[in-house]
Amino acid sequence: MDLTRFSDPDFDVKEWVNGALRAHKDPTTPLDAYASTLVMKLQLFIQEVNSTIEETSAQIVQGLPKVLRDVESVRQEAQLLKEQMTVVKEDIKLIESNTAHSMKVLVEVDSMKTKMVASQRALQEADNWTTLSADVEDVFASQDLQKISMKLVGMQQSLTVLHDVPDFEDRRRLLESLKNRLEALLTPKLMSAFYTRSVDEVKRLVVMFSNMERSSQLRSYYIGNYKGEIGRLWCYDITKPLLPSLSHFYDELLSKWHSEYSWCSQVFPDAPVSTLGMLFCQALEGLDPPLATCLTRAVETSYNPLETFAELRQAACCFVKRLERALNGVRDLSGVYGVVEVVHTPYCQLLVHYPTMEAQVFCQKLKTLELDKLHFPIDTLTKTAAHISGSVPKVFLWASEALEQCIQITEVWGLGGLLKQQEVFFSQYCDQVEVCVKNLRGECGLDTRGGEAGKQDEWSHLHCALQLIESCGNMLLRSSQLNAQLCSTVVSHAPFLRSPASSSNPFGSFPYLSTYYPDEHTNVMELLASVEKGGGESPLLASITRRVQLLNEKVQMFAFDTLFSRMRNKLSSIPHMKVWAEGVTSSLESPRPIIDDLPSFSLSPLPYITEVGDYLLTLPQRLEPFSSQDNPGLMVALKVGYLPGQSHEGPVEGNEEHMSGVWLEAIAKATVDLYIHSILHIPLVINHTAQQLAADIGYFTNVLAALGHVPSEQLSQLETLYSASKERFDELRAKNSVSQQLCSILLKQRTWQ
Repeated sequence: MDLTRFSDPDFDVKEWVNGALRAHKDPTTPLDAYASTLVMKLQLFIQEVNSTIEETSAQIVQGLPKVLRDVESVRQEAQLLKEQMTVVKEDIKLIESNTAHSMKVLVEVDSMKTKMVASQRALQEADNWTTLSADVEDVFASQDLQKISMKLVGMQQSLTVLHDVPDFEDRRRLLESLKNRLEALLTPKLMSAFYTRSVDEVKRLVVMFSNMERSSQLRSYYIGNYKGEIGRLWCYDITKPLLPSLSHFYDELLSKWHSEYSWCSQVFPDAPVSTLGMLFCQALEGLDPPLATCLTRAVETSYNPLETFAELRQAACCFVKRLERALNGVRDLSGVYGVVEVVHTPYCQLLVHYPTMEAQVFCQKLKTLELDKLHFPIDTLTKTAAHISGSVPKVFLWASEALEQCIQITEVWGLGGLLKQQEVFFSQYCDQVEVCVKNLRGECGLDTRGGEAGKQDEWSHLHCALQLIESCGNMLLRSSQLNAQLCSTVVSHAPFLRSPASSSNPFGSFPYLSTYYPDEHTNVMELLASVEKGGGESPLLASITRRVQLLNEKVQMFAFDTLFSRMRNKLSSIPHMKVWAEGVTSSLESPRPIIDDLPSFSLSPLPYITEVGDYLLTLPQRLEPFSSQDNPGLMVALKVGYLPGQSHEGPVEGNEEHMSGVWLEAIAKATVDLYIHSILHIPLVINHTAQQLAADIGYFTNVLAALGHVPSEQLSQLETLYSASKERFDELRAKNSVSQQLCSILLKQRTWQ
């Protein structure tokens, strides 16, 4: 039995009892017997706990006197220590009061001694300066560089002490002139040692320059001697591709760094990296011709500027990474940032124009789709839709590849400019698709009054429209995926954007925008903040999504008009049908006289309305692809689209069957609205015509009911008013139970005014 739960501060007796009883699984043991066993076990455990408590209490009681004695002993010792500390404190105060005057005298004496020692030293150094300056010419005449160096060191030390003498400036100028003479003697030997790579000789000369406090001049000699050698590594031939020459140059630079670092570590052990950094900076800045000029010429004359620039940029980034590996483990990286900066700087102007180069690539790739060159004969509409559908994966693949290239070339700093160019690219693409849709409408006769395709063509038009809707849905899905890829890229590179390359972090991402394009740098940081604020998600492609949604609405309108065109043409001709003017109930081809007193129940709906009804009843079959296909792209496009007659705007939620119902509802409502509009424009309605219209409306109402569509109130009122006699009409009008506007129109139609 688990007893640990009894120590839980939130222990619930009822819950424990219920749980223990539920744990009973043996059907052969009655529940009462099982409960009795539990009670007996608990009693045994209680006895055991009581025994333990009693034993522990007895041990505590037995040991308590000893604890009390120990506490009293400690208290007495603490009291004794307190009294002794009080005595010591009083003794210290007494000593301080008795020796205060003596200590003051000792301090004054020590101060006097210090001043006397300083005066003695100053006199000695003055005498030393006189001695050293007296025979300095003899030392120079001996041409012993070591003695000359030591002599000048002594004079420097003396001058440091004599900084308050009246002729200090004269003495300083004298010392500087002597240093210049010594430097002139050392320079030829230094150059010779640099040329022969004699480490021992250079180290000896380094000590002399350091003693003269002219280490900076020594490094200048070193840099001046070797930067020309590095500059000669750069060989550029305008007639040959730049990339091989550039890669070879970077390889030679890295090899030179390794060899010079090993040598500088012996000669300049205090700052080998900073010395090399200054050497390489000056060498790279003095290249002839300048690297920036060569890069610009290579990119501008290339057949594929962006690809060429990416390859050249990759060579520079590779050199920087190899340099970072070469300096792995080196603590002092001061001066390295200067090298990294001078490596990146020639590329900066091209980096600023990277979005423009990307835009040119997008434009060229868009032309390869040849959407603006498509022709639309009737037998190739499906091929045209398939061509547009096949272009969707291509454009998003290009966008994804552009993002990867942006990371490779700009280390994400060019992302803001890339997003702007992608917006332009997708806008142009959607414009071309929109033009295709407009041409398709013309080929299908949807924008021509009275134009109507055959049934077989109608089916192919619908299939074409559905394929275009699916393409829009795929664009929406892929734009969401591309947006997620963009956000992930921003989040993964956030540390590099937050901590770009600097003197303390020379190998971070190079923030060229902060110098060459500050506004764009601000945009990138705001983009980063937006993504981080959204928890790694942000609608970076919101404008692209809106543009695709607008295209989707136009494509869905194309599909809607494809389905509705037959009914539009049929219903629009109602006011001009001869049957109303001639008073016939049969088809126009076989007119026959009307018997005015024919009962209304014997009237049959005219062919125009039966054709509309038959067409509506076939719509569920035509809309079957909405509910029978597992097509995410199609469903996404249908949900965000908007149709004429749709009961509400905005995205529609639901499954495939619901979406087909939404389309059926929209078409039915549009049919009702157009039918009402058409019959209200019949110029003259006689009694029998009114009865015929009532029969037609009744048939149409039954068709709508069969489709699950509730007829509008206006349609129901029209059926009632057309079937009513003059007396019944006036009665309904007087009761205001029908629309007064409808009554006014019908009064004019029936000449009852």
